Amino acid sequence: MANGTIAFDTLSTSGQISGTAKSVDTDNIAHGCAKHTTMYNQDANLVKASFNQTSITDTSAGLFTTTFTSVFGNLHYISSGIVEYGATAARGTNGIGIQTQLNSSDALAGGDALATGSRSYLTKYGSSASSDGGVEDFGVVPIMNTGDLA
Repeated sequence: MANGTIAFDTLSTSGQISGTAKSVDTDNIAHGCAKHTTMYNQDANLVKASFNQTSITDTSAGLFTTTFTSVFGNLHYISSGIVEYGATAARGTNGIGIQTQLNSSDALAGGDALATGSRSYLTKYGSSASSDGGVEDFGVVPIMNTGDLA
C-alpha cells in the first residue's frame, strides 16, 4: 500500500463493512478539508468554536483578524464566511468582506497585505432605500479557510 493511503472495505450507510479491500489516497481527502474554522461572536468578542486558530483580534467595528496556528503554504488559500441575517427597512442585506488586497497581477495592493499566517475580515450591512450601508459587528460570524498548509 502506498504511503498516505488507508485500506478499507466497502462501508454501508448503516456502518457495516463488506466486500473487497479498497484504498483511498488520504492526500485527496486532506486537500479538500477546511484548514481553519471559527464561529465568532463579534458583539461579545467571543470565539464560540475554532480549529487551527491561535487568536482573533477585534480591530474596530466590523473588522477582525484571525491568526492561524499552522500557517498556509502560500497566499492563495481560499476564504469563505457568512454573517447572520438582519436586513430591515433601514438596512440592506448583511455580508462579509474577506480582505484579499491583490491586484490583477497577484501583487499586493493597498490596505491589509495578504499573509500566510492570518487573514482580515470586514462585516457590513448593505444600503437600502432609506439608509446608506456601513460596517457593523454581528453576533454570528462563521468563517473557514481551505488550501495547502506549510
